[in-house]
Amino acid sequence: MIRKYREKGRSLLQEFLSENTTPHSIAIGAAIGTFIAVLPTLGFTILLGLLAMLIYPKANKLALFASFVFWNPITLIPLYMASYSIGDALFGSQPVIRYNVIILDQIYNFSRRFLIGNFIIAIASSLLVYVIVRSVMFVYRKRRKSRSSRK
Repeated sequence: MIRKYREKGRSLLQEFLSENTTPHSIAIGAAIGTFIAVLPTLGFTILLGLLAMLIYPKANKLALFASFVFWNPITLIPLYMASYSIGDALFGSQPVIRYNVIILDQIYNFSRRFLIGNFIIAIASSLLVYVIVRSVMFVYRKRRKSRSSRK
């Protein structure tokens, strides 16, 4: 049974690394997946991933969903803390819209800072993932081509 899953995993990895998919396709799939995974989507991550697959059919689907696995709650905790810090730095001591209920003031203040900071981090991390994945794929394919030409 384990052997069956191992073989399936190998075939998926070989398909992922095959010449049929371009480095751009893999990198854009990973970048879109990173953007969706980093945003606080409250359980709609997979649904948004499926929607992104319909909108961007050339994006590599395996890379998109692999980025969901990478950006799990443990890796997102530091990003969420940094999101609030960035939003707090942007808004500083800017006056908050005042409601008659104190808790609404606090929720609005926190949400605004967190969401703006998180959007900035999501864009930056997506761009970084795109550049890294595309570069790694070019290097991998170049090495693989040089090894096959030596044989």
